[in-house]
Amino acid sequence: MSDFSFGALRALAIAFGAIALVALSGIADSRAQEAKLPTKDIVAELTADFDADGIPDRLILTRNADGGQFADLHVFKGMKEATGKEGFRLLSVTREFGFGVFNVEEKRKGVIIIESSNAQGRHKWEQMLTIAWRGGRLVVLGITHSGYDSIDIDNDNSANRCDLNLSTGKGTNKKDRPVKVVLKPVPVSEWTDEKLPKVCTE
Repeated sequence: MSDFSFGALRALAIAFGAIALVALSGIADSRAQEAKLPTKDIVAELTADFDADGIPDRLILTRNADGGQFADLHVFKGMKEATGKEGFRLLSVTREFGFGVFNVEEKRKGVIIIESSNAQGRHKWEQMLTIAWRGGRLVVLGITHSGYDSIDIDNDNSANRCDLNLSTGKGTNKKDRPVKVVLKPVPVSEWTDEKLPKVCTE
């Protein structure tokens, strides 16, 4: 075999090796993007195809490590590897998602509700957030919030209930009276209890 032929074969072998390394690197990067589903301190969970792409997704609420009064919402977007095996990729984690979270369910196709409550202390309340996949992310579309002062329960002003559609700005205020305010859906990844609109608290 000539030196030229040997050199050509050697170069070809190096090229194939480089391609293989790139391919392996891509696989490693893909696997690195996957996240492990929580297995401890799960408060509630839901498997649903919330983005309507035909692949199951997951929402998992776990007890917050800072004392357990709040929950962390883990959002996993479903994906399929080249083998067809299903995996999940973590999109975002929202800290302090409600107090005493007790339920997450699919209200209707693609529309999910997360219910939380506070049954301790003087001020009791219940809250339901309506979330859905919009514009490539999960957003809070609606809020239903009610509460009362358990000490001043005979006072008409102690109780409150609001119900708002963040997309339209329509709903009811703290006194359960019709309102129309300028609001917009809040990304789930940015939601905290401080995002509750003022018409629900003042």
